[in-house]
Amino acid sequence: MRQINFLIFILVFSCVIPVPALAFEKIFYFNNSKAGLESLKKNADKIDILAPQSYSVSAKMVPSGSLSKEVKKIAADYNIQIMPLIVNSGFNKEVMHKLLITPSAQQAVIAYMVLTALREKYIGWQFDFEHIAHTDRDLYSEFAEKTATEFKKHGLILSIAAVARKNDEVTEAYKNWGGVYDYERLVKSVDFISIMTYDDPDSKKSTASIPYLHEVYTYLKDKIPPAKLSLGIPFYYWQWSVEESPKRSTGVHSKIATIKSLYPNAIEGFDTTLRVPWLAYIKNGIPYIVWHENTESFMEKINFAKKYNLRGYSAWVLGAEHPDMWMTADL
Repeated sequence: MRQINFLIFILVFSCVIPVPALAFEKIFYFNNSKAGLESLKKNADKIDILAPQSYSVSAKMVPSGSLSKEVKKIAADYNIQIMPLIVNSGFNKEVMHKLLITPSAQQAVIAYMVLTALREKYIGWQFDFEHIAHTDRDLYSEFAEKTATEFKKHGLILSIAAVARKNDEVTEAYKNWGGVYDYERLVKSVDFISIMTYDDPDSKKSTASIPYLHEVYTYLKDKIPPAKLSLGIPFYYWQWSVEESPKRSTGVHSKIATIKSLYPNAIEGFDTTLRVPWLAYIKNGIPYIVWHENTESFMEKINFAKKYNLRGYSAWVLGAEHPDMWMTADL
């Protein structure tokens, strides 16, 4: 009887031991650029998950792709987990619709992902399917559910890179980009969602500001549990021409040094509302302003994710970042 009572005590006690909190997960996207490879080599020890955008589904419904031996070796040497992205080729809307209405093609893509992951020792995959009609919402959710079910049989994870929304207003962006993601349904089957908060489509200034993150999170907080939400963080910048009809271009942080050297009268500042730095200069009589990211703005976003106990962050993209950022990336 004493032995039975002791076993009961152990079982009951084990049930009330708190489960350790999930470690703050750091995901870095990789697009096989030269700068991205150099950044990976220098900073591999600070990366939890490498997410290469290396696989796609073609118009003929054929999945393909690969990751270089060099990248795989770096990942192996530093115990970095690899979770590749798979996209609809060219983010083509028709390609994605065809995949979603063709069950046999879906099964072939799922089988390909399973076999490739097991062979290459990937931990799983992230859907980076984009430019999908909102009318395909249920079809997309069903495809994710079928994939997640099959992945679980093989110990693989499935995550989704999802376009961020602040509301359900039916705009053109909703119809063709953000509306397809049924966050509440998707999160029931997938392991987590990387929300693309690195790009505010309504912004006329920075790529993603702290107020924008608050708007997205306010909308999402009752739809996605914090432990299943990875915050998208940008490394690239947006440059605007300051005219009546401003034009936007994008770039990586290494170009900022070039701008400073070419335009020594450039001025810099930090927007205390957006929590993002800027650089202003004049070229051929036209004023320009670059809204970029630095260590301070990066930490602002990390602190935002930690404040709300999010899973971690998903940063786009290796090679575009401020080099000093790595002093904080392992926090």
